[in-house]
Amino acid sequence: MAVGTVTASHVKQVAPFGEWESPIAPRDMATGGLQILAPTYASNGSLFWLEGRPTEAGRVVVVERTVGGVVRDWTPAPFSVRSRVHEYGGGSYWLSQGTDGSPLVWFVDFATQRVFRQAGSDHDPVAVTEETGARHRYADGAVSPGGDWIVAVRERHEGEHATDVVNELVAIRTDGTRDTHVVAGGAGESGLRVPPADFVACPAMSPDGTRIAWMAWDHPNMPWDTTSLWVADFDQVNALVTGEPRLLAGGSGSGEAVTYPAWSSDGDLYAMTDRTGWWNLHRSAGGSGSLAPVWQVDQDCAGPMWGLGSAPYVLLHDGTALVVVRNGADGEMFSVDCRLGCATAMSLPCTQIQAPIASAGWRVALVASSPTRPGSLLEFDLEDDNPPSTVIQVRESAVPVVAGSVSGGEPIRFVTGDGARAHALFYPPTNADWVAPPGELPPVIVLSHGGPTSAVGSGYRLDIQFWTTRGFAVVDVNYRGSTGFGRDYRQALNGRWGETDVEDCVSAARHLADCQRVDPKRQCVMGGSAGGYTTLASLAFRPGVFAAGMSDYGVGDLEALALHTHKFESRYLDTVVAPYPEGIATYHARSPLGHADQITTPLLLLQGEEDRVVPPDQARSMAKALDRRGVPHAIIVFEGEGHGFRRASTIEASYQIKLSFLGQVLGLAPVGIHDAVPILHHPRTT
Repeated sequence: MAVGTVTASHVKQVAPFGEWESPIAPRDMATGGLQILAPTYASNGSLFWLEGRPTEAGRVVVVERTVGGVVRDWTPAPFSVRSRVHEYGGGSYWLSQGTDGSPLVWFVDFATQRVFRQAGSDHDPVAVTEETGARHRYADGAVSPGGDWIVAVRERHEGEHATDVVNELVAIRTDGTRDTHVVAGGAGESGLRVPPADFVACPAMSPDGTRIAWMAWDHPNMPWDTTSLWVADFDQVNALVTGEPRLLAGGSGSGEAVTYPAWSSDGDLYAMTDRTGWWNLHRSAGGSGSLAPVWQVDQDCAGPMWGLGSAPYVLLHDGTALVVVRNGADGEMFSVDCRLGCATAMSLPCTQIQAPIASAGWRVALVASSPTRPGSLLEFDLEDDNPPSTVIQVRESAVPVVAGSVSGGEPIRFVTGDGARAHALFYPPTNADWVAPPGELPPVIVLSHGGPTSAVGSGYRLDIQFWTTRGFAVVDVNYRGSTGFGRDYRQALNGRWGETDVEDCVSAARHLADCQRVDPKRQCVMGGSAGGYTTLASLAFRPGVFAAGMSDYGVGDLEALALHTHKFESRYLDTVVAPYPEGIATYHARSPLGHADQITTPLLLLQGEEDRVVPPDQARSMAKALDRRGVPHAIIVFEGEGHGFRRASTIEASYQIKLSFLGQVLGLAPVGIHDAVPILHHPRTT
C-alpha cells in the first residue's frame, strides 16, 4: 500500500472513473489492518486491549502495553477471545488484580465459550467454567471486590431451536469450583428474589460490593426500545441478591431505553437513558434515589447496544465524567462536571470515537479515527492543561494511503419520502495520481449500513477508500432508523423497514444525480446484513433505479428470518416490520425473495456458510429465483465464515469479486483483477 505525500508539480494521468489504479489492493483490505477493541487499564497501570487479526483467521487476542512501554500478547493460539452471547458478543474479557498486585485476565474462548483465567502473558489459561460444548456462553463479566466471584451474563442453549435459550446473570467462583448460581434474569429461580427477564446485561457492583445493578428487557423489545434498570442489595460473600430488587428506571410500557449502569467511587449510580428523546447521562444518589439528569443536551450520548461491554462514558475519580456527544456515529468528547451539570469540549484529533473509554487516574485511552487517521488506540493525559496536546498513538489499525488520495466524507442532508430529511456522507472519487476525462460523471455506490439500528460516521474507512481511489463515488446513508439523531429519528423505521430505508437510499442517489455529482445511469447499491436486505429490497421494490446490487449476507425472506434467526433478534421484526404472525401479509409484501420477479438488475450475493443470524439458505433461494428468470447474478458462499467475514482469504476474495462484478456490469476495466467472477446470464461472462 502506497504511503507518502504528493508534490505540487505532480502531473495526474487520465482514465475513466472506475479504471484508476489504486494504492489499495484487495489483499490490503485483509492484511492492511487490525480490529482494535475494548481498551481497559489494569490496577498496576498497564493498558490492555483486543486485536482482531484477519491474518490469523480472524483470531482475537488480548494485548498489553506495560507501564514501561513493552507491548506483548497474552492469548496463546489456538485461543480466540470472543463471546457468542446474542451472536454479536462483546464483553469477552475483563481484568482483576492478583494477590501480588499483577493483573489477572479473564476471557471467553470462542471455540468452547468457557471462561478462562490467565495469570500472566507467559502463563497457560485455566478454565473456570465447565465444558458444555459451547451450549453455555458467557460475556460481560465483573469480578466482585472481594475477588471470590465473577458475575456475568450466561446464555444457556437448551434445545434444538435457536430460540431455545435462557439468558441470566450468574455468579461463578473465581477458583474454578463448580459453585455457580443465578443472580438475576432467566425464568426466575424458585426461592430467590430474582426478577425474571428475557435478557440481562451490564452487571455493575458497587465499590464496597454491597449493591448490584443491572439492566434487563423482554421480548419484543430490543435494548434500544424499552429496558429496565434494577438495583439490589448484594451479599458478596455468597454472591446472592438480598432483600427485594428495586426497579429504578424504565420497565414495561415506559418507552424508555436505559443502559450501561456504572457506580462512582462515592457510591452513586449512573446510567444513560433516552427518556427525554436523547440518550443523556443520569445519576441516582446512592443508587436508591430516582434517576436525575447530570447534563442535558439535545444530542445522543450513547448508541445501540448490539454488543456487550461497551459503555459509552467513563467516570473519573474527581467527580467528572467523559461523555461522547454523537451526530450519527461521529462524536465529540466532553468533560462533564457531574455535580454542577456543566461540560467542556475536549477537541481531540478525531471525529469518530468507539466505546468503551478507559481511564486510570488522569490517563485516558480510547479507539478513535478521523477522516485521514485510521482507527487507532490513542492515549492522553487529563492532568495536562491542554489534554488534546498530549495525545499519543499506541496502536494503528490500518496503513494510511497517500494524503492526496483520501476522500473525506461530506455530510449531506436531503429531502426524502413524505418530505422528511435524511442524512448521509458523500465521498467523491479521489486519487493523487489519476483524474477522469473532462465532463464525465462518476459511478456511485450507495451504502446501506447494517442493524438496521446502527449508524455510520466520517472516520477513516479503508473499505470506502478502496472504491474512491479507483474513481467510484460513495454515499454512506444514515437512513431514518439510524441512531445518533435522537429517538424520533431512530423510531421512524418502526413498522416501515423495507420502505423508509429504501426510500432514503434511493433519494440519496437521486439527490446526488440532480446535483450532477454522480452518473444517474451508473448507480449501484451495496450493504451487509440489514444493509443487504435494503439492497435486495431496493432492487425488488424500486426496479430501474440501480444498475447493480451487491448483498453481503443479506435478508431475502423476512418470515424465514422471524422463524429461524437467533433469540436476540427473534422478535426484532415485530417492531420494524409487524407483529408476527398477525402481520404475515406485511412480511410477504416486504420480502425481496417473494418479489424476485421484479428484480432485473444484476446482483452479487456473498454469504458465510456458518451464518447463524441470516442462514445461507436465504442467499441460495434468491439465486435460484434469479436463475429461473435469467437475471444476471453471482453467488459465492464462503466455508467457515459466519455473519461477517473475518478471514484474510475471504476478505481479499470478496473485494476481488466485487471489483470484477462491477467492472463487468458497468462496462469498466478495473485495474488489479486476477480472475473475473462468473456472472450467470450476463453477456460479458457468457
